[in-house]
Amino acid sequence: MKIKWMALALMLTGLLFAEQYEDRWFYVSRMLNNDQELADVEELVRTAGKVKLNGMLFSCGVEGYDTWIPARKERLAKLKKTCDENGVEIIPIIWSIGYGTMLAHNPNYVEGLPIKDMPYVAKGNKAYVMEDKGAHVASCDFEKHNGNTFAIKGWTDAAGQRSFADTEVKHSGECSVRLENFAADKHGHGRICIEVKLKPNRRYHMKLFAKSEGLVPNKGPFKMQFYRMDGSQGGAIEPDIEPTQDWKEYNFVFFSGEATAGRIYTGMWGGKEGKLWIDDITLESDGVAGVTDVIRRPGTPFTVKNAQTGQIYEEGKDYAKVEGLKKLSNGPKESLVLDLPEGSAIKDGDNLLINFYQPARAGTWQYSTCMSEPIIYEEFKTSAKAIMEALNPRKWFLSMDEVRAGGTCAACEARHTDMAHILGDCITKQYQIIKGVRPDADVYIWSDMLDPNHNAHDKYYNCKGTFEGSWNYIPKDLIISCWYHERRNLSMPFFEGLGFRTQGAAYYDSDNLESCRTWLETCNNTKNCTGIMYTSWRRKYALLAGFGELVWNGSNPKK
Repeated sequence: MKIKWMALALMLTGLLFAEQYEDRWFYVSRMLNNDQELADVEELVRTAGKVKLNGMLFSCGVEGYDTWIPARKERLAKLKKTCDENGVEIIPIIWSIGYGTMLAHNPNYVEGLPIKDMPYVAKGNKAYVMEDKGAHVASCDFEKHNGNTFAIKGWTDAAGQRSFADTEVKHSGECSVRLENFAADKHGHGRICIEVKLKPNRRYHMKLFAKSEGLVPNKGPFKMQFYRMDGSQGGAIEPDIEPTQDWKEYNFVFFSGEATAGRIYTGMWGGKEGKLWIDDITLESDGVAGVTDVIRRPGTPFTVKNAQTGQIYEEGKDYAKVEGLKKLSNGPKESLVLDLPEGSAIKDGDNLLINFYQPARAGTWQYSTCMSEPIIYEEFKTSAKAIMEALNPRKWFLSMDEVRAGGTCAACEARHTDMAHILGDCITKQYQIIKGVRPDADVYIWSDMLDPNHNAHDKYYNCKGTFEGSWNYIPKDLIISCWYHERRNLSMPFFEGLGFRTQGAAYYDSDNLESCRTWLETCNNTKNCTGIMYTSWRRKYALLAGFGELVWNGSNPKK
């Protein structure tokens, strides 16, 4: 009889577990560079285990495990032991093309944007940049205005209501623009837009000065952005600004691409309270700085030609070898000076045009890796073997989100296809590499670049060609982790209809679990959903235990 009761109890336990999602995860990002980081993550693992969370999506740079020092490897081994003891599986998140995977190995793997016909002139045994005609594109000091309306090619939001000419507070001259009353707009907008003429295939540098008083909120809403006239975004940053501060210089870099005109924006998005002053906006092209940040790899050729005759000069013979990137840096750059050896076909006074590729930067620091350079897949093979040595994971996660540059270097253009095919091919190869080292692996991936309700569309940042249809070119047994809360009820059914398994990536640093409740409802209504995840970018884990309880008590994977 006792044996029968034990069997019944085990059966009931099995039924109860069957009612739970397979994936009850939480996300953690730590590099394990010191013992305190290890202790912090172990504490989270113990908390998660107590509330029956069973997976930790772990960002720790493990794709480069073969380069780790012994102490760091030892910390990961200790963490894995703690995870095993608490019933928490480590799922490595790896190979982020959008955020520059493998660029630490070689920064020249970065996706490049073409800079065409940069003018240089030979002087003796050197060649120097000639300032591009029209390099100084725009200057806006807000001196000319009629009341609160400024004489600029563009506009300010709600002149006389949210934007004002201020002759008392200014950085220089007699006037600045003051932005306030943000809550009067449903979006919290208080912005300036200036239309500018541009030269195609150039990098541009925007500079302005800003001052603030009582801004709420002060993190995120202050932005500098560039849009081409076709609606594609060439770059955006959200620089730090104090709630109250004196005048401070801000800098922003963007690329024109093939555009001949565009709009630069700055000001507040989602503002609530306070005041923001802006003054002395300037915009100039790299025709001032010349050749900088040269990418050297097969897919980014560097050429020097004669401006009059079109003669292509030979590197190493007509001019000294030009080195590639040593590192990616957002700081000021010195213009390249070409050394002309004895016997060079380049003569004193010759006008030259240099064509090269610069790193495609999105925002303040984001760089994407080129998906068309074959060597990157050799790097992935080495990386996969290292990950197996470190963790031997059954579940792997491809961090393939927000790929904001691609299709623009010679390696990409030579494929004569669009971003959907390039991305799909890259994901498929990544998948195959994982399966090559762990045939029974489950492979997960972020949803956004595969979702027409999110980022899988045309005119996406500095990408040439559409992402539309990318979902057709990936393995069907990938598990898609959807993370756009507002569009979850579009995204989850979309992938369900295509036959994919899905996962809900919830939370994102809210002050409560309400968004997690709505995510759980969507998961419960989606067939073949594997589970849900507590996803914190800001290391907010106060609600982790409550999340675990919510998921355990509210799961309904049997639709």
